Amino acid sequence: MENLPENCPVILACNHPNAFLDSIVMTTCARRSLHYTARGDFFKSKVASFLLRYIQILPVFRGEEGKEHLYKNEETFSYCIEVLKKNGAVSIFSEGLSENEYDLRPLRKGTARLASEAWGNPDIGDKLKVVPVAIQYSSWLKSCPVVYVEFLKNIERKSFADIDESGLFNKKFNEELKDILMEKCIVVDKSGDVFLQNKLIRYVLKNFNNGVSIAKKVQDKYLSPGNESFKKNYNVLSEFLTAGNINYWKESETGIINFLFSALVYIVACVTNVIPYYVSKLIAWKSAKDNAFKDSLLYCTLMIIYPMYLISLFCVIKSYLNISAGIIIVLLTLVSAFRYERSRRNIRCFLKKDKLRIVHEMLSRLFETSNG
Repeated sequence: MENLPENCPVILACNHPNAFLDSIVMTTCARRSLHYTARGDFFKSKVASFLLRYIQILPVFRGEEGKEHLYKNEETFSYCIEVLKKNGAVSIFSEGLSENEYDLRPLRKGTARLASEAWGNPDIGDKLKVVPVAIQYSSWLKSCPVVYVEFLKNIERKSFADIDESGLFNKKFNEELKDILMEKCIVVDKSGDVFLQNKLIRYVLKNFNNGVSIAKKVQDKYLSPGNESFKKNYNVLSEFLTAGNINYWKESETGIINFLFSALVYIVACVTNVIPYYVSKLIAWKSAKDNAFKDSLLYCTLMIIYPMYLISLFCVIKSYLNISAGIIIVLLTLVSAFRYERSRRNIRCFLKKDKLRIVHEMLSRLFETSNG
């Protein structure tokens, strides 16, 4: 958090692995009011345009949406400059598009252009800081992912003090932004087995407190040439995780009492929450044409359906039993949903404890100093 200034104009330059959910994650983590930019085709409907602008999301039109719309970006950039004049914060997803993959795609020039205009404005000038932000998910389409957000070293005007030509400025700015993001962004080798790489990356991100650091080191080693022994151990581990459907890690063995309690909570969670979850999932999967939007739509749909479900559940139980029973059932529904992920972890680790010992040995071999 020390890399996110509180009382000065800020541009947050983020990678973009997960469509709308990235904005929700950023809003949660930044601890200050944010204005966002989003692709222009989301604003075609007047109703959508009104709602998006109401929650401080502004349109940026790309060439893919028609060059005849590009002039509209002037209005958005002017609005962003006014926000920055008031020491506000603007968040831009610098890749310009979202894909559910471990990678950093080529950066568009929008972030550089806004930074250049803001630094050139006498009311903003050197006060503006550009904060690169790296976002990583342990999974995209499964429930309860672990999400990492890191605010990185700020980019300041003094780094480009001797550059006047706009094309050269954009190039140098994007190079510096890319270098900073690449220090944290996990990248897969697309010429290799992407499925196996994703499996191991997700396992590390899901289960270890310093998951990004570990996954980044492992992937950098995997991408470097001449590491056949390392890659062999890497692939053997990932294949074992895949074949055994192993998604969790627990250092201490789960006892039978903890297992039974977790099984009870898990069953209650599944029974009481199955209707809103699968109705929301069905809507999201039917509505989203692109995988990058599915879990975002699932989240947004649940925000609407889940409260309605809880109110309906209370009314039904109250009408057939009494108010106390309605309150108890709703509380059980909420508490079991909150404990669902932990219970599932305890159950699977107990049932697969022998396989987890093998995973421990494989991880030890992978992280031996002889592997670098």
